Amino acid sequence: MRHVALVTDAAAAVETETFDLEALAYVSARTDALGQLARVFARMAREVYSREQRLKQQVQQLRIELDEARQARQVAEITESEYFQRLQARTHDLRRIIDGS
Repeated sequence: MRHVALVTDAAAAVETETFDLEALAYVSARTDALGQLARVFARMAREVYSREQRLKQQVQQLRIELDEARQARQVAEITESEYFQRLQARTHDLRRIIDGS
């Protein structure tokens, strides 16, 4: 019954993201059905963890891409504004005056 409790504790740990593969090592060494269950559970927990890590990386990459797109849109809004265009024209005129003297 202690080994069954270890497996159910491991299930609870997966839900709280505190699962440690070593917690089932002793039960996984058993050759009976409970050992098989512990091995399958540990493998599935590793797969879920790996999948979760990949998804987190994808979400992070999407956030970066969204931030970059947002920044590009903000820059475009500024540089395409009439005010910015007038400033740029004045800068060009001032450079011509400075270069001409």
